[in-house]
Amino acid sequence: MDQENELVIQLYENRYRSLYHFFLKKLGSHEDAADGAQEVFMRLIRYNGTAKLDFPDAYIWRTTQNLVREIKRRRAVRARCMATEADKQVFSQALGPEKALEIQQTRDNALRVLNELPARCKEVFIMHRFKGLSHKEIARQLNISPKTVENHMVNPLLFLRKRLP
Repeated sequence: MDQENELVIQLYENRYRSLYHFFLKKLGSHEDAADGAQEVFMRLIRYNGTAKLDFPDAYIWRTTQNLVREIKRRRAVRARCMATEADKQVFSQALGPEKALEIQQTRDNALRVLNELPARCKEVFIMHRFKGLSHKEIARQLNISPKTVENHMVNPLLFLRKRLP
């Protein structure tokens, strides 16, 4: 077995339990805790040069903190989507079929127009508007400057304003 595999196995044996309990405390779910702890090690394995990490514990800790934020964010988005679907049904019943159809068509047009955007602009717009990420978080994830994120946000807004009635 090579040095990198041995390091990952050693880290797994020494850190899994504490990571599991940390995820459990932060997320409150045994399933999410197990998935989170496993994902930390999957990311460690996917990281090229694990054996060259000066501080593998720091890498694991940072990955764990980022993953907790990702999971919480996903939960929030999922909850909003579920609430939106329920609201949509109640809303469409209250408005009547014509108004509900008009709103649905406007939404479909907006999605169609978004799909016409350049890939990076669309990605930044979705990360900010639908996933709730800040400009700094987007910049860090995409490895671009916050100013570039701002520019990528302006373009879709102008594009949508021109293309939508």
